Amino acid sequence: MKRKALGWVLLLFVILGCASCTRAQELELLFFNAGKADACLLKTAGSTVFIDTGKDKMGKEIVTYLQENGITEIDVLFITHFDKDHVGGADRLLEAVPVHQIYEPAYASESKQYLQYREAAETTGANVVRLSQNTSFELDGVFYEVDVANQNDYGEDEENDFSLVISLRHGENRFLFAGDAENPRLSELLLEGVGEHDLLKVPHHGRAEKLSASFFAAVKPRYSIITSDEENLEEESVVNALKQYGQVYLTRLGAISCISDGKTISISQQ
Repeated sequence: MKRKALGWVLLLFVILGCASCTRAQELELLFFNAGKADACLLKTAGSTVFIDTGKDKMGKEIVTYLQENGITEIDVLFITHFDKDHVGGADRLLEAVPVHQIYEPAYASESKQYLQYREAAETTGANVVRLSQNTSFELDGVFYEVDVANQNDYGEDEENDFSLVISLRHGENRFLFAGDAENPRLSELLLEGVGEHDLLKVPHHGRAEKLSASFFAAVKPRYSIITSDEENLEEESVVNALKQYGQVYLTRLGAISCISDGKTISISQQ
């Protein structure tokens, strides 16, 4: 009888243990107050990822944050495109800590910030993957899908539409980083069936596009993050359109921390 009871206890332990194993660990997202620029840290217990690095001066702030929080390496760095407000801090980051993998779009730039980033990547020996087709991978329980631009030429001032668009899934929660996508890129995403996401990093710092409303209707974000500053304010029409679906947060009012447990998302702002 005692053996039978012990068997039931062990079975219950295994069931409960398996349930805890499948429960998603926490994912933390930190949107830095980088002005009209993008810099986001994604952290789990076993992985560290950056999506963009802001302008030049943001690099020092990122490195300071890493040092203060005991972060000694970066698993993946995404550079969505090569504008200075997305790639500017990358050289300092690369020089400060090992970055094991970099994903970037398949085009080149001649800007000072791009060249500094490229030199730092070569000097440190970081593995750089220039994406010319969509890719996906899993890292410590977070599933990443990266969508690349469909065209080779978007006309004058085309860099925004080369933006890598990153969708990630953590448990039941979905997050979308839309870079600086403008109308041509938004059109591609809509045709591909971008789908609903719980949180959206709003494209192009809250600037209104003809397809903005259609894009927001497709994504239906419960939480929207806009990266802007006092000199480059987000457009009111964009904020109002997003408020139909949920809450809107502005990094110009302070850094934003989001924590996902795989089912719920909690947000706080400094």
